[in-house]
Amino acid sequence: MAVASTPPLQLVIAALLALSLSTTASSSPAPANRSSCYKRLFSFGDSLTDTGNYIIHYSNASGPVLALPYGETFFGRPTGRWSDGRLIIDFIVERLGFQYWPAYLKGAAGKSPAEEFRYGTNFAVAAATALSQDFFLEKNLRVDLLTPSPIPPYSLGVQIDLFKKVLAMLASTDQERKEVMSSSLFLVGEIGLNDYNHPFLQNKTLEWVRPLVPQVISSIVLSIEALIELGAKTMYVPGIFPLGCTPLYLSLFPGDDRDPATGCLRGVNDLILAHNHMLETKLEELRRDHPGVSITYVNSYDNVLGLITAPTQNGFDKETVLEACYPVFISGSAAVPCVDPSKHVNFDGLHMTEAAYKLMARGMLDGPFAAPSIMSTTCNHGC
Repeated sequence: MAVASTPPLQLVIAALLALSLSTTASSSPAPANRSSCYKRLFSFGDSLTDTGNYIIHYSNASGPVLALPYGETFFGRPTGRWSDGRLIIDFIVERLGFQYWPAYLKGAAGKSPAEEFRYGTNFAVAAATALSQDFFLEKNLRVDLLTPSPIPPYSLGVQIDLFKKVLAMLASTDQERKEVMSSSLFLVGEIGLNDYNHPFLQNKTLEWVRPLVPQVISSIVLSIEALIELGAKTMYVPGIFPLGCTPLYLSLFPGDDRDPATGCLRGVNDLILAHNHMLETKLEELRRDHPGVSITYVNSYDNVLGLITAPTQNGFDKETVLEACYPVFISGSAAVPCVDPSKHVNFDGLHMTEAAYKLMARGMLDGPFAAPSIMSTTCNHGC
């Protein structure tokens, strides 16, 4: 896999571990908490949400995320985010008025839990799955071919278990835990993409992958129920974006059936639509079973598809809407960064640019791709 030239790996890792989520001159601290609703934000997921957990866990890892142009647009350096700049979670943190908080695995040496988790924390890890690591090991799917490293042991269930440890540090009594849970916002996902991505990248077919969908959804539902049992009152649960529109998948399956209206892969997108429909149905059931809990489905699929079908209206180049700015994951590509990532929807073949994430975040914060949107929530759960 061709990648851009990088400085010595040990120097990159040292810099990342020291600075990956600290405030820099290009990313000054957000103002004091403006949110009249949420005291903390806790997030779970994979590389779409990971703000540095992956590189901290795999401190000896190699791969493109350790070097520019990752991070070039906003941070001016790689931070462990799989984009040229900020992710959806960063824009949500900014709008809530929180300071950028550390990825959970980074920790904050010398700080008390109240200080370290003052605004919450992020448990998402790149390449993480909804199903357990053991599930994939039993299927002889052991490696994430994109990173490349073993499939990480931070499935959604493991991330929830890590959150339970944080909750125990923050609150010692049932009443205190109830207050923490009711006054926090939970972002559960995006998760599930890698449950399909790992098999596809190891030559499994749609027929092999499709039966995984109910199992993936069940795993997500179990984690949501675990948060509800702990006392969570407000959750946002994103679906998966149209994977069949990514440059990586368009290059992996060049001869597959394409939608003439979009140029995207029909079979792959049908799989994602099945996942999203089942997820949305299960969330509706959870809402009926737990009327005191706000569980909002986030329609990431239509959000991203809108950027692809109406690129110029959203500031992107029509000619490159299905191309990667930095095609590091595209076999045979020179992996030369583009001049202006803001004109691209896709950054590296699978992940989005900061410009795309900004619009996706707006769809969650202000609507219409989350109803109620995050900023319209009246916060009637004890905040």
